[in-house]
Amino acid sequence: MISKPVHLNVKYDKDACFPAGGTFPDFMVSVLSEDDNIIKNINPARISMKMWETQTSGTKIPMDVTTFSCSKVKDDKEDGFFYFRDKVVPERVGTYSIQFTFAMDKTNMLNSDQIVVEVVPNDPVRLLPDSLPATPAVSNVRTLASRTLVKDLYLHVMDEYNNHTGIDLVGRIIAKIKSPNEDDIEIPQFQGKVSTVEFPFDRGSAEIVSNLVLAENSPGRDSTEYILVFEPDLPALKKPLEPYCLSFMFYNDFKKQQQMATLTRERDQLSQSIGVYRNWFDITNQLVTEMKCQVKEAETRETHLKNELKKHQIELPQTNTLQYVDSLIKQKMLDQEGVMKQPRRTCTLPNYPKGNQDILGKIAHLAQIEDNEAAKVISWHLASDMDCVVTLTTEAARSIFDETQGRQQVLPLDSIYKKTLPDWNRPLPHLRNGKIFFRPIGNPVFARDLLTFPDNVEHCQTVFGMLLGDTIIIDNLDAANHYRKEVVKITHCPTLLTREGDRIRSNGKFGGLQNKAPPMDKLRGMVFGAPMPKLYSTLSGQIDLLQQYRAAVVKLDSVNKDLDLHLQSLNTPEMLKKKQELAEQEKSLKLIEQKLGMTPSDKVTESLLQPIMLDMSDTPIPPKRMRRDSVKKLYR
Repeated sequence: MISKPVHLNVKYDKDACFPAGGTFPDFMVSVLSEDDNIIKNINPARISMKMWETQTSGTKIPMDVTTFSCSKVKDDKEDGFFYFRDKVVPERVGTYSIQFTFAMDKTNMLNSDQIVVEVVPNDPVRLLPDSLPATPAVSNVRTLASRTLVKDLYLHVMDEYNNHTGIDLVGRIIAKIKSPNEDDIEIPQFQGKVSTVEFPFDRGSAEIVSNLVLAENSPGRDSTEYILVFEPDLPALKKPLEPYCLSFMFYNDFKKQQQMATLTRERDQLSQSIGVYRNWFDITNQLVTEMKCQVKEAETRETHLKNELKKHQIELPQTNTLQYVDSLIKQKMLDQEGVMKQPRRTCTLPNYPKGNQDILGKIAHLAQIEDNEAAKVISWHLASDMDCVVTLTTEAARSIFDETQGRQQVLPLDSIYKKTLPDWNRPLPHLRNGKIFFRPIGNPVFARDLLTFPDNVEHCQTVFGMLLGDTIIIDNLDAANHYRKEVVKITHCPTLLTREGDRIRSNGKFGGLQNKAPPMDKLRGMVFGAPMPKLYSTLSGQIDLLQQYRAAVVKLDSVNKDLDLHLQSLNTPEMLKKKQELAEQEKSLKLIEQKLGMTPSDKVTESLLQPIMLDMSDTPIPPKRMRRDSVKKLYR
């Protein structure tokens, strides 16, 4: 019987914290059937993890989600469990929803309950302003406005991903002036002829509301670039923060200062425009790199699946591959349906209702046996136990006993003394310490080794280990008598059952009606059912591989087309025009900086982008490994 998936069970560390840009704890996912058993033999590609930022209340999944695949299984014992390890936490602080999905088929999805997580800021890294101030051009004249470096500046502690953090930090901000030239000793001073000015720092921010002004007749070289440094002094931090630095131009001449102020404004506008262009080109190049990686991954996946199909003797044509795969899938599904419709031995004994998770069911339904003769003799041997209901607890057994007024046999597993149960890996009696004491005839095998358990393997091994013990199945009565006669020379001989329906008890007694199994039809349906034919699972595996291969071919075609279209777009007139505009703006910037006497900076883009990102408060900033969709949107 094929178990129907009804629930996804997700386990993870619910006490974990989720710092921006960090790593999620491991998520362990299993698919549960109607009777709360874990369904195994599921293709990991059908399990996925989806994450999105929660914008509004409600549980509906938006269109724009990030999807993760499950990690590789580290141990074969983990069959039935799917792990999502080392998944990256979003870089933007906020509330996010996580949901796991199981693709039951092409159209039906089984979803887990949504997990809501709060992404919090990471460790403090730097000081940044609300918005990038204009490059100051100041002089040491009497006019206050001409000596003002900054006004109404708000500095905040940010983490690596530009989230506000450090709201528990208290200290001070020390403003000082430095020269790019370490040998320069003529440094401008603040009003009051002081070299430093302090500002209070509280709850992760500092407000520089009062104007930061140079002293009248302050020292300083004419037409020289200096750096205004805001250095945080926060005793609670073990690692010092990066200071915020702002370049400014100093002039001794008022008229020259006014002329240069116009140039600095032009420089700021050009710098910002160049920063946007460079950011745009960087993102374009990043997209090309990521698309090439996706093509490589898709090619590797397609090749791997093609090799797996060859192992199943499935060769694929070079042309019209998809059409061939589709027809092959259809044919194998028809074959599989035919296998399912073939008559198969089933247990017609009504099972006990599983209204309680502590009820495993009747013994006749817990195991299946492929061989007809073995199924007949083992079912007959256990005839008095077949109707017994197995429970995990004595409480559940007692409840059934009371409900049926004592008419129903029950077997609670918590009442079994497990130390006397047989070892399922123990060799047959004629094999001891790796030696064969005699050569048996009749193909002896432990009866328990002929059983297969659809569910609850561990519990079923306990049940049938107790019921069957070391009972052996052998071909016929002559072979059984020969086997017993030789075994008793070296050890105790367990009960022997023959495929012809005879029984030799462990005390050696055989013969009589009580030791002869009746024909199958006399067992009145109290017989172990047959498992699905091996051909069914073989076809299932082939269908699954073909479906995976089809998806891989479609994926490879899609990513190749995306890459080709994108590479073509890089040589369009529009793109060439943008490159030319950038080159012209960089040339203009260089000329202006030469006029201003400023050192050309190679970090224009970096210095600009940090404040720009602060202003993009309405745009989610995804983690580095999650940016492909966002990059494509920006590019479009």
